[in-house]
Amino acid sequence: MVNQISSCTGLAKEKIAELLLGKGLRDLYEMGALTSEALFDIFVKQSPKSFSFKEFFEAASDIFQPNEDCFPLLKTLKSKGVRLLALSNTSQAHFEFLKLKYSFLELFDEFILSYQIGAAKPDPKIYQAALNLAYCTPQECFYTDDIPEYIAMAKTYGIDAEVFKDAEDLKKHLYTRNLI
Repeated sequence: MVNQISSCTGLAKEKIAELLLGKGLRDLYEMGALTSEALFDIFVKQSPKSFSFKEFFEAASDIFQPNEDCFPLLKTLKSKGVRLLALSNTSQAHFEFLKLKYSFLELFDEFILSYQIGAAKPDPKIYQAALNLAYCTPQECFYTDDIPEYIAMAKTYGIDAEVFKDAEDLKKHLYTRNLI
């Protein structure tokens, strides 16, 4: 992402890292405290060359590689009537980009997104928002994430949760819970 933003804006990679991480713009953006327009304006004012809003956010967002091994599991869960929720620390630009590029997101019933909630994992507020949309008890939920700290927080709510390792491991967890 930093390389792509650098090419788009003409800014040095170090300057981009300083703005996004050092000044905390990434966190503010992912928490919804900074709009896409405001982030774009910050970069426009710092940059030696001109670029469009679309160019900037494509450079910032075309960074994802979905785990395609999980697609069959999502489809199986959906075909069995399992309610699917996505809980993500993400920005508006990233989510909008992903929705346009990846049709598998249509399988999800709800999205609990940090920029919409105003809180990011592991903040309890985002887990509570997910539980409010789950329409079941925490014990009836299953949550997986590749970050152990996020799993630990989910478990404090009584949510059945496991660290995501790969699709095959996830399949085993789903099978033992009679979900597939």
